[in-house]
Amino acid sequence: MKSIGFASVVVAACAANVASAQVENGDLRIKAKFVTPDNGQWGADESVGNADFRIHSRFMAVYYGGVLRADEFRFKVQLDYTDISGFDTEYAISPYNADIDVYINDDFVGRATANNTAFGISELEYDSRHPDPPALLLPADFPEPVEVFDVVRVFVATGPVPAIGDPLPSTGTPIYEAELIEEFARGDVNQDGHVDDEDFPFLANHYDPFHVLGPGIGPVMGDFTGDNRADQADFTVFVANWDSSQDPPAEPTPIAFHPGDADRNGSVNVDDLNIVLGAFGQSAGVGDLADLNADGFVDVDDLNTVLSNFGLTP
Repeated sequence: MKSIGFASVVVAACAANVASAQVENGDLRIKAKFVTPDNGQWGADESVGNADFRIHSRFMAVYYGGVLRADEFRFKVQLDYTDISGFDTEYAISPYNADIDVYINDDFVGRATANNTAFGISELEYDSRHPDPPALLLPADFPEPVEVFDVVRVFVATGPVPAIGDPLPSTGTPIYEAELIEEFARGDVNQDGHVDDEDFPFLANHYDPFHVLGPGIGPVMGDFTGDNRADQADFTVFVANWDSSQDPPAEPTPIAFHPGDADRNGSVNVDDLNIVLGAFGQSAGVGDLADLNADGFVDVDDLNTVLSNFGLTP
């Protein structure tokens, strides 16, 4: 099974941003939707439920591609046949009135008895921290947290209950099989179903295309690609998913530049050196690009700033 990632570098990166994240991220939510087979039987080709995997960060740093083991994980599978036409007469004698075994990729994760929530509704739910009935505490051998495109398979239960992590059954086919996909488009930071001007400030306020600052973890830090940065790749994703009737905004202004980058283009090179040399020995006004330390003079300190950072690129 794929892991969502627990490398030590992730832990360090998250810790570095706890203080800077002012708004708690929404949960990372991925969902697999279940539809009955289009086979002519009762309830053919009907939407009957889903599997939902949700991660909630205690550190305000849920992000695409990585979480911490200290985060909270919730996994729920629900099958609901009550809205299908003919439910009152057909469900009880249908093959769906049965216990179910649930697998994530190749690993068994639990059995739900038929109608354990109400007649025609079955649920299997885990919570890694403080489950409320009917949810169960996440088992110690539960597979590592899943990610996008992992597959949830549901079988009609037969025989003894498998152990958590046991492989797929050697016989039989799943009644449902679907990939987990992100419930919200990347860039939809407030998770209102739209990528629009309400989400743009999260990118603009952390936009660091030249990678001057440290990691910025999660959507609230403008990272929509899972690389812990808010840069041009994230702006590209944001524009691609923009769904407002207005035109998408222009690329944000960078919030930081390399020391010595006098022309503000992301690199420290001969152009910056020439800017400083061209104004060397002069007094500088507010905002003068050659006055790199903003002390009112273009002097050896500014020259040394360029030379000590010469060759830096985005």
